[in-house]
Amino acid sequence: MIFINNNKKAIRQLLKEIGKERYECALKDAGLSEMKPMGLGGFYVEWDNKEVILYYRYPSGEIFQIMNVLGFWGVPDDGWEMTRKEL
Repeated sequence: MIFINNNKKAIRQLLKEIGKERYECALKDAGLSEMKPMGLGGFYVEWDNKEVILYYRYPSGEIFQIMNVLGFWGVPDDGWEMTRKEL
């Protein structure tokens, strides 16, 4: 079981806290510098009892891990939904 949060307002605040330089480095590390995320709608945060990770789901359904956000103040407090991990 994992918890997912896709609250756009919270994600926007988290991205502001991460900052442009750190965000762009994370995209480069994930191999996404050429196909940057297109909007807030695809972002979500996933918590699995060990890590809190920022992901982006493209309209095609392809999902990429952007970066670990554990320790950032902008990680949402509420709005988490429990779900099963898709393998």
